[in-house]
Amino acid sequence: MELILKTEEIKMYKILVVTVLILTVGCSYKAPFLSSKPYYVIIKNSQIAVADTGFMNKNNKRINLQLFSAATPILNLDIKNNICLDYVCVSRETFNEKFFGYLHYDDFINNLLNFKPIYDKKNLQITKMGFEQKITTDKFSIIYIVKEENLYFKDKKNRVLIKLEELK
Repeated sequence: MELILKTEEIKMYKILVVTVLILTVGCSYKAPFLSSKPYYVIIKNSQIAVADTGFMNKNNKRINLQLFSAATPILNLDIKNNICLDYVCVSRETFNEKFFGYLHYDDFINNLLNFKPIYDKKNLQITKMGFEQKITTDKFSIIYIVKEENLYFKDKKNRVLIKLEELK
């Protein structure tokens, strides 16, 4: 049995090692978050009801909201191209329909978690420390309030509540 590798075998081995390295490193890279803030979070809808402390982490392409109870993760919402709730990923349309009970526009959850006005600033009222929006249609009845780094979102018709209070 010869221990000497042939030139072709060496080339194949090198190609295999490089391919494995590229796949491992390339597929595992996630851009670092640019901001991370602690919040007291309340989320209620037809599927979940949680109220606990957590962190909202953001970068230019991703929002991640994690809730913890006794240092154990109880909710992980990851928003990129698709939206993943506790590692189950769905399209934005599917998420909107299941989570909010209505098919809002694609960037709806991004606008909420970035504390931006929704629905092209419809019924926007500027306040001293933020803004308010009240939007009612036959499909939803939304009250949305942003005050500094705090958020209150309630859809009375679809029974959805999201409340974020920054912890300082």
